Amino acid sequence: MSQALWHTLTALAVTVGIATAGCQPPIEDEDEDDDVQEPDPIWDGFVDERDEHLAALAVPIADCVSRTDTLWPVFSGCYDWHSSVHGNYALHAVTRLTGDPSYRELAEVKLTADGLQQELDNLADGTLDPQELPYGYAWFLALARERERAGADDLVPLAEEVADRLEAHLQGLAPMSWDSRVVAAQYRNVSWEILNLWAWAEWTGDAERAAWVVDLVRDELVPRSDLCPLTDEPGYVSEFFPPCLHLARTVLTVLPPQEAGDWAAEHVPSDLELLPLVEFPTAHPAGLNFSRAWGLWTLWEATGDLRWRDRYVDHVLTHVEQPEYWADDYLYYAHWVAQFGVYAIALSYGEAGAVP
Repeated sequence: MSQALWHTLTALAVTVGIATAGCQPPIEDEDEDDDVQEPDPIWDGFVDERDEHLAALAVPIADCVSRTDTLWPVFSGCYDWHSSVHGNYALHAVTRLTGDPSYRELAEVKLTADGLQQELDNLADGTLDPQELPYGYAWFLALARERERAGADDLVPLAEEVADRLEAHLQGLAPMSWDSRVVAAQYRNVSWEILNLWAWAEWTGDAERAAWVVDLVRDELVPRSDLCPLTDEPGYVSEFFPPCLHLARTVLTVLPPQEAGDWAAEHVPSDLELLPLVEFPTAHPAGLNFSRAWGLWTLWEATGDLRWRDRYVDHVLTHVEQPEYWADDYLYYAHWVAQFGVYAIALSYGEAGAVP
């Protein structure tokens, strides 16, 4: 990280009162072994600095979660409900991965029993914006899993209602809706919805729902693989999601290993050029480097091809080194982009990252 960037981030940290030093020892990378390995400067440099990156990203997240931008009982910061949800996810994740409790403590201030009951009531009576389905609902399941890892189950009642609604939503999609949602590069993306519902079913031990989601991927996503081949991904640059990487990530994560491997052999190209973005004419593509990294990490895990891992690192670092697109301008960037970065970096911790 450049010295100028570090000074910028340190100043931000001081502004919102978050310490970037003095954390507890970080979680060790569980993928490392005791064997002597060849030097790997790209990866080793990233691993050495990732706690620092998480602390930097947490600065605007802590600021926005602490605000009251809306009238929602708990998820009232970060400009809108879903951004507050993934802001709370990110603060919990940063605490777990770095060992510094101060991040989760900021979230705890608003996660009150009364507030959560009101959120559940809002969901039940339709007060919650229906446009949060599926995007915000899917993020809520990621938050609920992260919250339980911290030893708290107070989000479970709301998460179960959210999961039921996501399942009903998927059951009700018409064939043409499936086609459009597979290639959706924003809130309507169906792969993000499926992935998080499956992860929740696995987390809660709901074997019936998990099996249903596996069948859904076989029956609905796999046959539509050619609607969004990975070779099309470089053309999706106007929104915050990479739909073809999302589809690949969901198929490779949800299907059993043999089926996933067969799918990868047919659908994962070895020569895809996918460079990180450095200019953003509108706000939404500013999340794309980080959300692409989610899929690139899964391709690395599925294939063992180091080029995917190095592209993952390139996308993460390219965006971390542009704080004007995640730490500045609250309305356009600072209320949401850094959360995508935390999710991306969390993947690199192996089992400790545990997303999904």
